[in-house]
Amino acid sequence: YDFTACQLDILFLLLALLEKDDPVDKKYDLYARDIEAITGRQWQYNQLQESTETMGIRMFSIETSSYLEQMWLFNGFKYIKGKGYFTASISSDARPYLFDLKNNFTILQLNSVLSCSSKYAKRLYALACQWRTAGKIEIPIDKLKEMLHLKDPKGKEKEQFRQIGQLKEKVLDIAKRQINEHTDIRFDYELKKRGRSFETIILYIDYRKEKQLSIDFNQSIDFQKKVSVIAGYGVTKE
Repeated sequence: YDFTACQLDILFLLLALLEKDDPVDKKYDLYARDIEAITGRQWQYNQLQESTETMGIRMFSIETSSYLEQMWLFNGFKYIKGKGYFTASISSDARPYLFDLKNNFTILQLNSVLSCSSKYAKRLYALACQWRTAGKIEIPIDKLKEMLHLKDPKGKEKEQFRQIGQLKEKVLDIAKRQINEHTDIRFDYELKKRGRSFETIILYIDYRKEKQLSIDFNQSIDFQKKVSVIAGYGVTKE
């Protein structure tokens, strides 16, 4: 959850490329121009390399009643010089979880999440997609901050945006503006007090009819780019 905006763009583009019949050892080619074609945002090669370097060393934990598993998402990345793309090799242990992630967010539109530049907006949009049917969810503020990696549940890292005003200005208001502007979801929030302190936050999710092209993970990147180009001439989705 503490991925940067660039890292999340890489992750969501990779999810779009995953196919259920892919060989276990398949390497995925990720083109910088594909992100640019969909989002209009350009990542420089050095930004991509710095992003994948950090992604490669991130450890993820899965804990059940009987075991604790530590895993890394990727075996490695290879940059092809002069070609504008790099390849990603996925860990065999992490592979099923990436497919689960893709399947859980079939409603989440690649175009929507990539269009949000804030990493908090990307994460909150994904959360909103999970709760769009219910229409709202109430979460302790501390729990939400843990989900956004603003607070370490183990207390080893310094908590960010301790003041509620900072949380609103730097995270919630920016996410609200970007989600409402760029995605198919109408998003709002309300902070609730217990005594003199704010304790919980209510996220309101109101699905609205799409005003943009629906681009999901099951369509190829080439198709998405062509749709984006054609739509630029005012052609409707149909």
